[in-house]
Amino acid sequence: MTLQLLTLTAVLWFVWIAGLLVFGRRAELRIGAPRDFIFPIAALLLVLAWLLSAPSPALHDFLSLYLRAGLIVAAWMTLVWLLSLAVRDASIMDIAYPLTAFLPVAVLLGLRGTWSAHEIVTLVLPGLWSVRLAAHIGIRNLGHGEDKRYAAWRTRFGKQWWWWSFFQVFATQGVLVWLWSLGLIMAVAAGPAPLGWQHVLALLLFATGFVFQAGSDMQLERFKKTRTDRSKVLDTGLWALSRHPNYFGEAMIWWSFGALGLVHPWGWVALVCPLYVTWFMSSGSATPMQERYMAKTKPAYATYMASVPRFFPWSKP
Repeated sequence: MTLQLLTLTAVLWFVWIAGLLVFGRRAELRIGAPRDFIFPIAALLLVLAWLLSAPSPALHDFLSLYLRAGLIVAAWMTLVWLLSLAVRDASIMDIAYPLTAFLPVAVLLGLRGTWSAHEIVTLVLPGLWSVRLAAHIGIRNLGHGEDKRYAAWRTRFGKQWWWWSFFQVFATQGVLVWLWSLGLIMAVAAGPAPLGWQHVLALLLFATGFVFQAGSDMQLERFKKTRTDRSKVLDTGLWALSRHPNYFGEAMIWWSFGALGLVHPWGWVALVCPLYVTWFMSSGSATPMQERYMAKTKPAYATYMASVPRFFPWSKP
């Protein structure tokens, strides 16, 4: 990182913190809680770790690569944010989300250009996941306008939304995906390598996750097109194994990325990321938010909750 990039990063970081503190004074905006500072603090700690890692060349080289990945994410998020301003639709972030994990891997591997078997697998797995998910979300959202969540924020923040959306939506999710991608960047940092047990494990986890996520998405879309009553609940196929098979599949896919990172000598450290993803998907935010919405809008959901496992297939309901 050059001095200019460090300066730009520092300016954005201080604006982010200042925005959290300023907007936090307005109770109706419901921001500024301690959890809102987790991601900017995590980003700051990683930059500080890079600055202090010079005595350890191996660690310094990895962190340099990881911070370059962060800059790629920042550039991508800025472009998506500018596009969202042009089309007045912040929900395009949902389409950009999976690509945010893939682009740094593609760019960093492309710049190296060695293409060992390990590097090809490291490119192909997140590529398959990201393109499939981005296309699915894009087709699903086509013609429906801005998602209700982002539209509500647009109303709540008023005239300040155009610039605060950069932090509230794009920077927050960009940093989140960047942190989650630690295993993928570990895999990139491992350099050219032959296939090993880590790749077998990664392929098994990825196949499981891809079947659950892509399969449940297709079943849900088919169900929406054929149902005759909007209060009905999908309780067949993969949706009979888990109330959130798409989220379970997402977690498994991130575990596959963590398995790829195990090729790196320090790759085991990155396993904290799929652990966090699993918690986030099952208990932290995604599943509880969806459960509350479904319970309010579909009377039959209570019966469904009593008979189908919440997250992990074949566990107790």
